[in-house]
Amino acid sequence: MGGSYVTYNIFTTANKSYFPFVDVLVNSLNKNCSNLDRIYIADCGLGEYRKYLQSNDNVSIMDTDVTDEYSGVHSKGWVKATQQKTRVLYKLLKMINFEEPLIMIDSDVCVLKDLSQVINTEFDVQVTTMNGGGHTRADGIFISEIASFLVINNCDLGKRFVHSWIKQMKELVENDTPFPHETPALNMTLQNNKLLNVGYLQELKVCADQVLTPQTLSVHFKSNGTTNDNPVINFEKRIMSVYNTTENDFEIGNYLNEEQYDKWKNEYGV
Repeated sequence: MGGSYVTYNIFTTANKSYFPFVDVLVNSLNKNCSNLDRIYIADCGLGEYRKYLQSNDNVSIMDTDVTDEYSGVHSKGWVKATQQKTRVLYKLLKMINFEEPLIMIDSDVCVLKDLSQVINTEFDVQVTTMNGGGHTRADGIFISEIASFLVINNCDLGKRFVHSWIKQMKELVENDTPFPHETPALNMTLQNNKLLNVGYLQELKVCADQVLTPQTLSVHFKSNGTTNDNPVINFEKRIMSVYNTTENDFEIGNYLNEEQYDKWKNEYGV
């Protein structure tokens, strides 16, 4: 079973530095996804913006033990937050026996069309293959699937899969493997999988980076890896990096609360 009639839930993580991104994500989901049920957000330091996000009737905020603010991509705060994503996802799967699919998506994403059309419940888990087919890291780990968009259709088997993913991340930490760990561990877990029926989604379809197509369902404002920009410059650079080649109405202002955004910018002296 799959298609446009599948109801689903969303899981993501965010902190104050990423507040405008998650605001865009939540508003775009609620505007463009008629089959959406609930949005679960892991709070990695949202501060006062937690209350604003909770004002959405379908948003649930989950506590974490991370309150560090990002000082940039691959900074200590960023690493802690990415490590929390899989742990809180596992906690959520243990708390709720989802009968509907659960999509884990990065918070720096704007959803343009209902995501239900790519859900196929014949698969236990669906993962996203990067555009271009992948690459080998300097340490020899081959990366072809990315962690920015992942669908769990079978809650019990998905829980076991996420547990194995977390275990693999811990092994990378213990072996002093260079960061980041989330995506390499995902690929290693998939390569060792003998239990789950896995489906593969295309990055340009479900969560495109920079260049969009008319079929693109969501756009990922992917980072260039710098740690030098303050959060405001980081946000504005990233939303301007997308080359919109679609017929979609892709106007970021449609999904960003200007009052909250101005308040957030003022906190960083901009």
